[in-house]
Amino acid sequence: MNESNVSVHSEFVGDKLVIHVQGNLDVHNTHKVEQNLMGMVKTATHSIVYNLSEVNFISSAGLRMLVTSLRLCQEMKVSISICGLQPAVEKVFEIIGMQELFTIYPDLNAALS
Repeated sequence: MNESNVSVHSEFVGDKLVIHVQGNLDVHNTHKVEQNLMGMVKTATHSIVYNLSEVNFISSAGLRMLVTSLRLCQEMKVSISICGLQPAVEKVFEIIGMQELFTIYPDLNAALS
């Protein structure tokens, strides 16, 4: 995958909607997937897991998109978690306190168990 591209796709694993994000969530790319991602979020009924294992960089635009989806999930009474943070993304999450907003798992298997 070209680093300038970002993509999302989803699948249901049981009653959990797993949203796989690939690429860098920066100011140039986030807008390309945000509407599609929000449409996916609206299909969830119980729980969402963001798999960010293939995201190596996240900017404030990417963080805003995640927080926007968190607010939507709260309105829908759907739980949301994140898994697979790469070291650089995990550092950003720690610096701004995102672990206080989201349940974070080390990998997808842990998030699904």
